[in-house]
Amino acid sequence: MVQTVETSSSREARRCRYAQYNGRAAELSLNGSRFFGMVRSVQEDRSCSPQRWIVTIVPTVEKPSLVGWRYRKLARDR
Repeated sequence: MVQTVETSSSREARRCRYAQYNGRAAELSLNGSRFFGMVRSVQEDRSCSPQRWIVTIVPTVEKPSLVGWRYRKLARDR
């Protein structure tokens, strides 16, 4: 499932391009919605007067934090 997001922020578009180049997951927050995943493409839409960018994101599942997690004791440690 691929998500397509439009943004008018040049800062967000730049962050997405850096994340795409470095192969990292990016986090976008637009209008209260949060998008997290690998950036597939960042395209500038030149058909409209205020600049905007179309960002395509492949969502990834965030790993839950390891609160209260412990290592399993080995048999020799008992």
